[in-house]
Amino acid sequence: MKKLLTTVTFLTGLSICAMAQNGSDSSKSGRPLIDDKTKQDVRQKAGQASEKMEEEVNKSISYQQANQLSWFEPNNLFVGGGIGMGATDGQVYLGINTRIGYFFQPGFAAGLRLDGDRLVGNKYHSRQVGAFARYYPFRTRISSFVGASLNSGREFSENTPADTKYKYTSVGLEIGVMAWILHRLGAEVSYESSFYNKIDPTVSRGKGGRLKVGVNYYFGRVAGRGVKLAR
Repeated sequence: MKKLLTTVTFLTGLSICAMAQNGSDSSKSGRPLIDDKTKQDVRQKAGQASEKMEEEVNKSISYQQANQLSWFEPNNLFVGGGIGMGATDGQVYLGINTRIGYFFQPGFAAGLRLDGDRLVGNKYHSRQVGAFARYYPFRTRISSFVGASLNSGREFSENTPADTKYKYTSVGLEIGVMAWILHRLGAEVSYESSFYNKIDPTVSRGKGGRLKVGVNYYFGRVAGRGVKLAR
């Protein structure tokens, strides 16, 4: 890859010089800055670089296709859970998250989630339920994903009267990686940033992003013809 980038940079510099040949030099001699042989060499190098780049892309695609896990095929069901940690206003909070998901298209899953948060050293805690969607662009034993969620939650604190309900909604954006560790089990690390409305600052003082670690268990297909998950 380093050699490829060096070649592309070199060819870019030669192309810029080639564009200058439309004008004459300072001596008004009319002699081109780059002769025909140099231009031919530039075109040849550019062709070689293009072929090399296409070859690398095709190798990457072939690898993804040959090593793709059957976990991410349509009709596969999975459940997962983990813990998260974040900080807000100088305080640390811990969270527990659970999820159940279903793959509708290759690499695209959607499902339901249930989460709970608690501030360390404080009686504040919250819980929320929501819907999420994830897409896995790379689906080998080391995979990556991006996701989004829409949630509805409730806050509890010593500052709130027993007969008062503090509710909020949130939108979460997530990015992470997952690694195959057992036949049906994957471990993941992700970062989620959440955006809230109707959250009471006197109760929770807001929440920030969180780093999460967890596992997912894949059952295989639950609709249509069954599939043997890759070992």
